[in-house]
Amino acid sequence: MRTEDRNSVIRLALGVTSVFALGLLLGWPLAVVGAVFTALFLQAPAALPLAAFAKLFVFSIGLMFVSFFLSSVFAPYPVVFLILVAIGIILSFTWSVSGAGVLPGVIALMGALMIPNLVLQSQDLALVLVFWIPLNLLFAGFVSTLMFVVVPAEPQTAAQKKAQASSEFDPHRRIVRMSLVTVPFAMAFFISGASALLVLFFVALLSQQLAAMPSMGKTVAKAMLTANLLGAAVSILCYEINVIAPVILTPILLCLFFCFTLGTLGKSQIPLAAAAGSALTTMLIVYGGSISPFSDEADVKSITRVLQVAGAAFFVIAAYIVVDEFWPEKNQPLTE
Repeated sequence: MRTEDRNSVIRLALGVTSVFALGLLLGWPLAVVGAVFTALFLQAPAALPLAAFAKLFVFSIGLMFVSFFLSSVFAPYPVVFLILVAIGIILSFTWSVSGAGVLPGVIALMGALMIPNLVLQSQDLALVLVFWIPLNLLFAGFVSTLMFVVVPAEPQTAAQKKAQASSEFDPHRRIVRMSLVTVPFAMAFFISGASALLVLFFVALLSQQLAAMPSMGKTVAKAMLTANLLGAAVSILCYEINVIAPVILTPILLCLFFCFTLGTLGKSQIPLAAAAGSALTTMLIVYGGSISPFSDEADVKSITRVLQVAGAAFFVIAAYIVVDEFWPEKNQPLTE
């Protein structure tokens, strides 16, 4: 393994486990979200610049308060409320496609999906979420930046930067495609009265990951399903080990071990390597959500989380395949 790849795995494992462990020890709300944010930050080749992170943090605060205010005002009017949720989803995708990136897109979708859903259950809990999503983002940003200082990354070459920046696609198709998949899921979720917040977080994350792919062919769909099944299997294993050894050190050591394992897998040359990043975030959401102090039910079991997340994953991935079948991607002319 190259030195930079090894350093990347070390940064990922130590950073994610630090946030995961402190979340458990201090019991702050939705600490699993902070762990996932950290994983997304540390899967990047370099630390996010301070100015860009400051803008993202301020944006997250403003977005959560606007979402809470609008949701609280229009909660008594179901039709208007659902229309606003749909508009919020579409605007989130539009902003993400315009160049904001995956993490800002995820935060925008959290404001469009999670805050309105929790307002319908409890405005007090929704207000807690309004404060703690930006705080989780802030802590994740601090830890990830610290990891890049402790374990420095190699500077990117001009060719690597150009390869990341060059992506030709039809932005209008991508926005419509993502909306056709996510809006119906959100409508069904709200109308059914479901309250699994972490499922909405998972859908926001998965939608953004799939949005970065121009089309959902069978190969891509198989890879995404493999990633989520791998993450679900790891989370069940972690949960069962936690039942056998129910002490606070158990989940911390499990998180460290599987961060190292999946991080190393992601840097390998085997076919499963591409699934490692998504598997890690799925594991954190399912397993972390099962032992989180902010679980929506006190007795949520890991298998319940797996079924909820698996159902959402199958729906979203299958919907992307159907949309791509009827509306295939067209090659875009290269611009100078």
